[in-house]
Amino acid sequence: MWFEFENWVFVHMSVILHTPTYYTSPGTQARVDLVRESLEIAGHKTMLIIGWESFLQSAYHTLGKRLLTQETVWKVMGRLISRPICKQKPKAVILFVDVSASAVPYLKECGINVILSIEDLTPEYKNYDFKASEKFYQILVKYADQADAIISPSHTLSSRLEKIGLKAIPVLTGLKPYMSIEEALSRSSNSPIILHAGQLNTQRQIEVILNLAGKYRLMVHNFGRLADKLSHPKIEKYRELTPEKAILVTKQANIGLVVEYKKTYSLARFYLHESLLQPIIAEGCGPWIEEANYLRIKLHPLSAIEEIIENYDQYVRKCAETQKGLAIPNIHKPLLSLLE
Repeated sequence: MWFEFENWVFVHMSVILHTPTYYTSPGTQARVDLVRESLEIAGHKTMLIIGWESFLQSAYHTLGKRLLTQETVWKVMGRLISRPICKQKPKAVILFVDVSASAVPYLKECGINVILSIEDLTPEYKNYDFKASEKFYQILVKYADQADAIISPSHTLSSRLEKIGLKAIPVLTGLKPYMSIEEALSRSSNSPIILHAGQLNTQRQIEVILNLAGKYRLMVHNFGRLADKLSHPKIEKYRELTPEKAILVTKQANIGLVVEYKKTYSLARFYLHESLLQPIIAEGCGPWIEEANYLRIKLHPLSAIEEIIENYDQYVRKCAETQKGLAIPNIHKPLLSLLE
């Protein structure tokens, strides 16, 4: 069965998407879902496998540095990840998360084309020391090099991967345009809502949100180790199992808020706020700021809130220009071309 997509022709084929973090990582969940939708629009039959989530999460967070720097552990993970995939006999698989590279050699033995999507680098995310980081990268490069292709969600992460010896094609997360200009401008401006859609894991996030709550209404994602610590009459919490359900709640917010100090390269929150035409105010540091510049997403300081509210029409229209360029499936062309 053939499908035509923007002058490209695709043959109907089977693609499995595998991630060890889905429900435990809203950002990864959103990216996987968007990639899957682009694949199906292009005519690919897809299947999602969420494998060994609790086991790998435990290894990742509890004993990560001790376990994930040992190649014997990678071999065990690789067999666990590859087993259910090989049983399905797909023509291709997309593995999400760097430690999923452990499955690459076993999947190649089954004759499966493998695309590895590295979302972040574990040693940076978990603050490994130099010795542990180097050992992790040695194993990662050894396994990832056997994949047919490596992709990443950002330009900045692809540049970082090149420095450790891996060539990764940027395949951005992308978005679905959930909000039109007319809908965005119909939101109430008398009592504007600021949305913080990220995990609440740092005291600085709590401080910024509570400070803003002294003057504005806020909506926050009830997720993260400090989420239960946040309480204020002007703060509404939400928690939904799927991005689609979260959209129904968060689309009423006028402005997006990002407070981030981790060395993360791409934020799914960028795409969420742009999909809802919410101008973004941001505080923090990290390569995600450079990535926003690549994406032509304007990040505003906290001091700009009143300016945004007073000139909301102007700011929303600028968001709409960015939204169009980040929409799926076109944003995923580099990945789709790998599966032709």
